[in-house]
Amino acid sequence: MELPEEIRNAAQTLGRSLREEDFMRSYLKAVEEFVADLEARKLEEQLYATYNDLLARQQAGESLSREETQSFYELRRRVQSHPLISARENELRLIKPYLAEIADEISARLGVDYTALARS
Repeated sequence: MELPEEIRNAAQTLGRSLREEDFMRSYLKAVEEFVADLEARKLEEQLYATYNDLLARQQAGESLSREETQSFYELRRRVQSHPLISARENELRLIKPYLAEIADEISARLGVDYTALARS
């Protein structure tokens, strides 16, 4: 879907403006540090791949062994306790209220639920 130029320009301006806000700088720095760390990225990728594999197997009717589920939970614990991943997640948790306010304001100006529109 091609967006009108006015909307595209407004979105770009909003994006630039958000990147300059103090509350976003900490989050963007945490993301940058995470992306720069191959070990952290691979660990998180392994978690998502394992989760998707176990979920698909479970949905196919396969029973998962106790060892498999314990191994998954251990991997999840390692991911959640990794300093760069936990820092990024903490920063995300801190900015979510601000982003929700922005989404509400966009919704009010557009006259539609922006969050629902963005999901489609």
